[in-house]
Amino acid sequence: MYLRASLFWLALTIAAFAIAFPTESQRHADEALGHLLCSNGVRNELLQWLPLTPEEERLAAASPLWQRRYVPDEYRAQVNSAIDQRCGLRSADRPELRAALTVGALGCGGFVLYWSLPRLSIRCRRLEAPEPTAPARAVDRAVHALAAEAGVPAPMVLVDGGNGKVNANAFGNVGRRYVEVTAGFERRLVKDNDQADRNHDRDRDRYFLDAVIRHELGHIHNRDLDVTLAVTAVWWTFLALVVGAFGLSLTEYAVGGGSGLRQLSLQLGLLTGMVYASRNCFLQSREFHADRFAASCPTPGGGASAGAFDGVLGELSASQHRSAPDGSAWPFGTHPSLTRRRAALSRPAVADEFTGWEVALIGCLLAFSVNLLLGLSFQLELMAIRFGVMPLSDVELGPLYVWLSLPLLLLVGPMIALGVRYSVVARGGVEASGRLLAARLVKLAGCLWAGLCCGSLALPGPLVHSDGSTEALLWRSHTASAALALAVMAVAVVGLGALVALGCDALRMRRGPSTALLATYGAPLAVVAFPGALPSSVAPLLRTAVLGVPVLAGLAVLARRRDARRPVDRGDAPAGKEVGSVSVMSSPMGLPLLLLCHLVTLGMACWALVSVGRLLRDFAPTSVLYLVAAVGLAFHTACIGGAALAAHDGMFRRRARAATGCLAAAALAALVQLTVEGQMSQWLFLILPGTTAGVVLACEASAAAVYDVRHGARNRPTDRPRRAAASRPPSHRRR
Repeated sequence: MYLRASLFWLALTIAAFAIAFPTESQRHADEALGHLLCSNGVRNELLQWLPLTPEEERLAAASPLWQRRYVPDEYRAQVNSAIDQRCGLRSADRPELRAALTVGALGCGGFVLYWSLPRLSIRCRRLEAPEPTAPARAVDRAVHALAAEAGVPAPMVLVDGGNGKVNANAFGNVGRRYVEVTAGFERRLVKDNDQADRNHDRDRDRYFLDAVIRHELGHIHNRDLDVTLAVTAVWWTFLALVVGAFGLSLTEYAVGGGSGLRQLSLQLGLLTGMVYASRNCFLQSREFHADRFAASCPTPGGGASAGAFDGVLGELSASQHRSAPDGSAWPFGTHPSLTRRRAALSRPAVADEFTGWEVALIGCLLAFSVNLLLGLSFQLELMAIRFGVMPLSDVELGPLYVWLSLPLLLLVGPMIALGVRYSVVARGGVEASGRLLAARLVKLAGCLWAGLCCGSLALPGPLVHSDGSTEALLWRSHTASAALALAVMAVAVVGLGALVALGCDALRMRRGPSTALLATYGAPLAVVAFPGALPSSVAPLLRTAVLGVPVLAGLAVLARRRDARRPVDRGDAPAGKEVGSVSVMSSPMGLPLLLLCHLVTLGMACWALVSVGRLLRDFAPTSVLYLVAAVGLAFHTACIGGAALAAHDGMFRRRARAATGCLAAAALAALVQLTVEGQMSQWLFLILPGTTAGVVLACEASAAAVYDVRHGARNRPTDRPRRAAASRPPSHRRR
């Protein structure tokens, strides 16, 4: 939890630091250019009439064509004095002051928002304390009693009077914790049930309400509120900085018409989306831990409540709207689907496991931040010279300080290693069948590689572009392309981390020591992929350790599996797998129309592959909008393929809606790009939305047909009564 929050903070801080360099004013640039031209004129004039020094006389005698080009040391003070008199003092650019200002604004703004966001939320949403009547105070007493039972400091209870749903929400900061309950929750808690079996219904209803409150108390107990609110406050502050920088680039203030600042602002806008999506994926994982805390509390009868809390989740799932029975289609929502929550509740190890989205976003943040930070090597060198930290003898013309990426690598390495460990534990460890674990590791490596590529495309830099002198990646000089080097890095990090995790399981290490070992091993595992990040004397020893630990772990795994009689095959029921119903998802259509849908889907897939291939070949997108369009098209193809391979109807719906959103984003980016380039005509503006809608329908129909064939669902009852009734003969229709 804290590692990911530190990664978010560090990535945003580096980005805020980078805003300072292209924000030089045009006025200062004009003054600097005028002073340069004036000083060159004065210098050339003085060089013409100043007498030659003895050394220059010898050079002139040796070569008749010799000309004086440099100011001798004897005349340097005189020339500088003349330049100051005739041109004035040169105004020095101070980007370090602007960097301190932007980073300070990020920190101060985040600090202010951290303390003010809860109060702003209370005021904007008009939350109030429960009325001082006896029935209404029952909510306050119930929350305080549950908090005392769970060992959590009693929060302040607030009521949202305009919300009739039965729900609760915890928020706040270190100074004050709040639990917000809706008006529907309050009415349901205090109402008097007059049914004949009111005791049974009241107990069941009361446990449902207690489970909702315990879930929110779990967020307070796990300190989710502090981390989430701090990340959210810094994110909003950074968003304001990016918007301000983009607005400044549209004025006449920035140098060069603001083109460099505008380009950086658009790229940092992509970083803002990455951090937002990563934060929401982090929030989804914290929901599993809050569920675990709520399920650990006893039932009113005194027994274990894991099954009872699962019943609460089942009741919530049944009460959801029919159009979205399996949760949000957006993969970056703050809450996971209820089917995932129930699956994680049955197997707690799944709660800590990284999803493919999380691994991809971590890789994306790493690549983007490393490219951004290494791209500032020359500016940092100039700052070091001005502060007197670096002597002139150590100055390089094209520096690449790979060691600047060490803080990022020391955070991301343990994070990925621990995520791989959780996947190993969730699938049975060394005693389980390796088929599912191998498939999971391949997925994690592929998602990490995709994230690294997307981050390098969002901001191309030294990670993928080499000048031939210094390589940022270890495998860059040994591979034909940057994409292949990133793939080798992803496979090495995931594979070696999995081998060490299997070794810990083979040695039957407890959770604490194995977690510490994987975190300690993950840091050098990520660092060795960057050869310039460490001194030449330390790098060979570290590489030996990184390769030696997996070898020892592999020997332990072989010994453990050889001693075991027969490995336990858990491949038939993957741990924490979502379950759901399977029904007919495709609409009735003729064979020619279905073939046309398949051809459209195949054409879109080929288009996506060609676009991605061009991007991965050069890692030089022509613009940010073109990158968004190409990546959106690729994600649409991936989501359509995932929908066709979905395990149940809910997963199919989520992936199909995600594919629609990706293609809509790609079409919108293409529309804006064509408008900016002046290539948007009236007919194209009218045709593009209709074409996009037709492609969405065709691809979804193609995926639904493949989904039905995979599950044999055409012979099963459909969950669409209207279409089922329409397909019956007229004599069998309802009247």
